[in-house]
Amino acid sequence: MKIPDYSTIRLVLEEGIGQLELNTPPSNAMTMEFFTEFTSVLEFVKNHHAFRALIISGHGRHFSSGADVPVLLREILDKAETDKKGRLTKVPDFLSNNYKSLLMLESFRIPVISAIRGVCLGSALELALFSHFRLCGQDAVFGLPEASFNLVPGLGGIYKLCCISGQALALERVLKGSTFTSIDAMKYRIVDKVVPKKALLSTSSDFAKEVMQDFRVEKRALYIKKYLS
Repeated sequence: MKIPDYSTIRLVLEEGIGQLELNTPPSNAMTMEFFTEFTSVLEFVKNHHAFRALIISGHGRHFSSGADVPVLLREILDKAETDKKGRLTKVPDFLSNNYKSLLMLESFRIPVISAIRGVCLGSALELALFSHFRLCGQDAVFGLPEASFNLVPGLGGIYKLCCISGQALALERVLKGSTFTSIDAMKYRIVDKVVPKKALLSTSSDFAKEVMQDFRVEKRALYIKKYLS
């Protein structure tokens, strides 16, 4: 099996575990090209049974700073459809397609683990929320800063955060748009374990090897208790 080459993503397969690395340093911003390639990567992984688990991480110090905001705003203004009163009547297709990619990720029958260090903001946090498991380094910083740009999280992050942390906390985090620490993320149940950053990838790999033996998404809480407590 030959893994395709991508410009914004690096994908390798080691002992049945796919290592998907966001690769647009230094902050691994999620460009329009990234989202196109991300969909392609997910389809490739889904169609090749050699992948028994998938770990998502960022190249270098950070997971990802999220969407490239100036480009995102330009694309939304250019492609959104409005009525005569300026009210939105149709969401740009690229937003719907990106959301569908995250739904595809969530539907994987292999364990998907986000290994987070450094910043994990906006669309990057939404991506992580659609993973089955989330581990992070002690240095990780999280946030949904869209409100600062007169936007809201557009890839299902509000719904996922409500399910994970509760409606009140989700509303607070979205409206404030401020960042929070790994300790807070653990308290909010956004991450399943905080580890020293140098041990993050090895811990994620060890966890993947255990979980992929008999993965069932409905047993998520059991896997966390057994292997991450």
